[in-house]
Amino acid sequence: MHLRTTLASLLAASLVLACGTAAASSGNAADGAKKAAACEACHGKDGNGIAPNYPALAGQYPDYLQQALHAYQSGKRTNAIMNGMAAPLSDQDIKDLAAYFASLPSKISDLHGKIQGGD
Repeated sequence: MHLRTTLASLLAASLVLACGTAAASSGNAADGAKKAAACEACHGKDGNGIAPNYPALAGQYPDYLQQALHAYQSGKRTNAIMNGMAAPLSDQDIKDLAAYFASLPSKISDLHGKIQGGD
């Protein structure tokens, strides 16, 4: 009986944590797609960047993307273009954009076989 109670408690705690985490980072990818038009100029329509000096956003973790945009807003992270782009975004805009870019397929790969001395 004690084991059953313990297992039920652990299951309940897991569900609370899972729901809390999902709610904290939830965004709407479809809404994010509509809001991403300005981002496409540098990060590309597919989110993989138009040139090597523009970061690929496709496939990134949504919480990382949210953190980066908030850092640009606050000035903790500086880039002349991104500070201005992030400034007017609401928290929901940031969640939606993060959900959208996270949902895109990434073209990021490792450098295996692409660098001198690599195996």
